[in-house]
Formats: sequence, C-alpha cells, structure tokens
Amino acid sequence: MKGKLNKRDNDYWLYNEYGETIASSWGVDGKKLSKQNCDEIFGVVDVEKLAMGYDLYEKINFVGQTRAYKAGFNKALELNKDKLFTLEDMRKAMDWIMTQYFEFHEQPSTGRREHYLQLLKQPIAIEVDIVTEEFESYDEILNSVKKPILDSNRCLILKKI
Repeated sequence: MKGKLNKRDNDYWLYNEYGETIASSWGVDGKKLSKQNCDEIFGVVDVEKLAMGYDLYEKINFVGQTRAYKAGFNKALELNKDKLFTLEDMRKAMDWIMTQYFEFHEQPSTGRREHYLQLLKQPIAIEVDIVTEEFESYDEILNSVKKPILDSNRCLILKKI
C-alpha cells in the first residue's frame, strides 16, 4: 500500500493517492505514525542520541573537549556527505541564472531566485510504502487481503520507496 508522507513543522501526515489522510504522528492506534520511523525516512538526526555516545567526564578537561569537538565535526561530515549539490543541481542553477540575465539584462529578481532555491531544499513530502502482510479472508469467496503491520507501539511501519 503506497502513500505520501508529509512533514509539517514537527508533525507527520500520511496521505493516500486521493489526498485523504491515512495516519498522523498524533493519531490513534493503527492510524498513528512513529516519529522515529518518520524521522529516519526524512533523514532527521537525533543529536541527543548521538551525544550519549561520549563520556561526560572526559568532556570536562580540555583534551576531552577537543576530542569531543573533533568527533562531533567528523560525525557532521559523515551525516552530510550525501547532502552535496549534484552536477545536475549546478546545471539547473546556471541555466536559471543565464535565463534571468538574458530575459532582464540585470540581476535576477529576488522572488524568482528564492522560488528556485526552494526547489533545491529538502522535500516536505516523500513517497512511502506501508509495510503489510497478506492473510486469507474467509468471506463468501476466499480472498487474499493485505493488512498493515504495526510496531510495538501500535504505529504503522513505513518504508521509503
């Protein structure tokens, strides 16, 4: 079962192909989304969880602080390695700049520039698949029906397509 996962502020919403709400991060059992699962899909990093990996007593002295800063910087580089602009992104930006120059023979308008930069930002909606299992329905006709699988907190499990 497919859907579109949207992020608004700190909440998540799951919509079906018709734009109807299937579930949300504050929904009820069976129609609730796990914030942790949604954060993983959107690539949100839990800084508190990362920080717990370092010894607090070691951070008190200068050497420990330096070691912690270096470790944090290296972790940030690792987490952001795939968040670089691609060659295609740069081509689009250059094409847009050249179009603006030839159309207006002046600096690009701020509104158009901001609109284009919004296109390069992280998406607010991602196509996902709801993890399901098949079971036999014993109605009048023997049918195979897909039922969503819930995690231990009774939240839907989503996978990025």
